Amino acid sequence: MSSGSPELLQLAIFGGAAVLVAVKAWHGWRVGIVRQVLGVVALLVAYLVGYFGGGMVGAALHHVIDLPENVLAVAGAVGLGFVMYCAITLVGSILFKKTAQQSVTIVRLGYGLSGACVGAIYGLFLVWIAILAIRLLGCVAETQLAVAKNPHLTLGKGPATPTPKPTPPSAVVRGLADMKHSLESGTAGAIVQQVDPIPGTLYGILSKLGQMVSSEHSVNRFLSFPGVQPLLAHPKVAALQTDEEITRDIIQRRYLNLMRNPRIIAAANDPEIGVLMRDFEFEKALDYAIKPPASKK
Repeated sequence: MSSGSPELLQLAIFGGAAVLVAVKAWHGWRVGIVRQVLGVVALLVAYLVGYFGGGMVGAALHHVIDLPENVLAVAGAVGLGFVMYCAITLVGSILFKKTAQQSVTIVRLGYGLSGACVGAIYGLFLVWIAILAIRLLGCVAETQLAVAKNPHLTLGKGPATPTPKPTPPSAVVRGLADMKHSLESGTAGAIVQQVDPIPGTLYGILSKLGQMVSSEHSVNRFLSFPGVQPLLAHPKVAALQTDEEITRDIIQRRYLNLMRNPRIIAAANDPEIGVLMRDFEFEKALDYAIKPPASKK
């Protein structure tokens, strides 16, 4: 669907959301209040276990898997959460009856109605999470589209060797950007922005990043901001800029290869680079980069 029909796309998104809520309500009716509540509790417990245990799993996996520890921490959190969720829901399905298995009519009716209410609320929660994901991923997609309009920015400072033709943004990337635009349009868009708990500064940073990478002049200003050059001059970062394999993987969007690249892993785990990154004022650098040139009087 084209970005020229945001209202139609918005209608499709909210229509799909309504169907999801209805499906979750029907599922809540079928499984009953106890199993439905247990499913919500399982999701919460899975999140907490993954959040607090992912770091430890990532550190343990880093000894046997050659990937950045931060990436392994995320994978560990997802894995722990999934196992915990499956375990709790499995126990619930064994111990507690469904609505249809209740023998007393009034109990069966109350069991189903309360389960449907909880299921509908759970469905609304999932819709809310999906909307947040679309807005966040849509910002990232808009940045990728901005890079695609200015492809020479991705070539870095590597040697003058033949490089593959940049891969154009996929239909998924364009679709995410279109969905974000449609969600933020009209009266519904104002409501979406009001209920979004993600700080507006994050969306602002992603928007500024898109503006910056779409202009060679802005990129040059970004590179001249204090704090950028010390980071780029670090030996491990400088090695990344001249690595032909990394350049090819960036151009062709081979992100898994980039995560496995030993030079990138070494840079990601380097404590000196970590200090430079923490001290670097990224948003101020973006503001400086996209600041319009002063008009000559």
